[in-house]
Amino acid sequence: MVEQIPPPVRKLSLKSLEAGLALFPHFRKHIPLIGPVTSTQVAAVCAATGLKERQIRTLAARYRANPVAESLAPQLRGPSPGSHRIDRDVKQAIDKLIDQIALTMVPPSRAEAARQICGLLRADNGPYEFPERLIPSEKTIERLLSEVPSRIWAKSTMGSKTRSAHEPHPGEYRSEGFLDLVQMDHTKADVILVDSVRREQLGRPWVTFLIEIWTRAILGYYVSFGDPSIFRCGRAVANALLPKEPVLAHLGIEVAYPMHGLFRRLHADQAKPHRSEAFRRACMRNGIDPDVRKPGAAHLGGHIERLIGTMVGKLRLLPGATGSNVTARDGYDAEEAAAMSLPEFERWLLCQIAVYHLTPHTAFGGLCPAQVWAREAAMHGPLLPLSIDSDALFCQFLPSKTLTVHASGVQIRHRRYWHPALANRIGQKIDVSWDERTIQHVFAELDTGFVRLPVIGVYPDVGEAEWEASRARVKALGKAYQADGGRAAAARAIAAANMEVHQARRRTSEARRQAKRREGEGTTLADLRQAPHPEPERIEWKCAAELGEDTWLKNR
Repeated sequence: MVEQIPPPVRKLSLKSLEAGLALFPHFRKHIPLIGPVTSTQVAAVCAATGLKERQIRTLAARYRANPVAESLAPQLRGPSPGSHRIDRDVKQAIDKLIDQIALTMVPPSRAEAARQICGLLRADNGPYEFPERLIPSEKTIERLLSEVPSRIWAKSTMGSKTRSAHEPHPGEYRSEGFLDLVQMDHTKADVILVDSVRREQLGRPWVTFLIEIWTRAILGYYVSFGDPSIFRCGRAVANALLPKEPVLAHLGIEVAYPMHGLFRRLHADQAKPHRSEAFRRACMRNGIDPDVRKPGAAHLGGHIERLIGTMVGKLRLLPGATGSNVTARDGYDAEEAAAMSLPEFERWLLCQIAVYHLTPHTAFGGLCPAQVWAREAAMHGPLLPLSIDSDALFCQFLPSKTLTVHASGVQIRHRRYWHPALANRIGQKIDVSWDERTIQHVFAELDTGFVRLPVIGVYPDVGEAEWEASRARVKALGKAYQADGGRAAAARAIAAANMEVHQARRRTSEARRQAKRREGEGTTLADLRQAPHPEPERIEWKCAAELGEDTWLKNR
């Protein structure tokens, strides 16, 4: 049911308040707050104010209930604000229908909701069947809908981010010191990227941020085309733990990004990857407490939510930006305008992170996160324990799979990888981890640690997503060619080849039958009982020159 809100108090005019203030000293002097009000007391007030006895007794009752000057002020005529003359049963039915029709995740307009409610109240085949005289008009029901508090509308019809703006948020979620608390969250960037080879659009990437609460610094980030998973969350954590210099050198960008270090607590929402055993185990192996927050509104992760809102707003500067709604995209083709590849987008993002770190923050009274980080890091000591192996730490958070070692190596998605260390493990199963940013190598976890396995063959230095997208395009071209006559031509060739086989068999069978006929049917006893046929006389032929003139026509 709709939450019952007390009607608003009618505001009195200044003239009415002055009138009540003039009467207040006389009532305070003569009218007791406890006990009966005598006629002598009423007469004294009448003589002092000039009001009639009936008026004095009405005002006395209001004064004794609330002994302030405002209770003696003249009351405005008419119904009080928020009051209704609707039948009680009808009002209860309207409240129930408002819950069912208007307070939903996809609410209709108020006019349509009022129309539906009126129809259900008067329908003779419905559950209510109220008389027409008791049913309020649609305008009255619209007014009832407008009186529903905004926080009730937000709680029923909006998501957590919008709903939390209409709710009280007392208290504060505090960090207890430097590198104590880090918040992590993901967002799908409102920009379309292209592949680095053919410059064809791939889609919108996911961006993960980790913010260190004590300094408000962006401790780590991660960009990928895949949906958030335990592996991508782990890689974001590894990026936050490790120094950024190798990443900056690989991308060829010169910006200051000293933020890294081993932190104590990781604060994340209730997403499935954050609650998985594999991700929690990897965090705890490195001394991180995966502090998954309780289910609730978005303000419980307010720091990371505000950071994501700030960074997403900068994406509108990019070619291929999709905009926040349909109106913003009107007349604009984001796919056609897309121009940045994933490495280019990551370099741009690092520049924006540097800008954020160098911008004054209101939480520090004008200091920027880079200043606060430098001050705290100078007093903290080593940001990473000396015993931590950076390469092994990075590999721990990579996606992994148990594979069998074959004579040609291990195979991942039609690609084979090999290292001489696998020679003694042919036929055995090993754990193989891979970095989806490149298909040039994978990592095998052996007794001596993680071993890098290079790919066999010539492959471009692209990421897993780009390579699979390229394979998908080639496959699509093959399918299109097949549908555009290739399949029919192949079918005709198969039929022609099959016909050749059938004709060859028929010709061979016919030739064999003819050979049998020429060889005869063999000798039987019946043939032996018959007299042999005399052989015909052999005729000798001579040429015309050897014959005489008179004898060549004679028979011999």
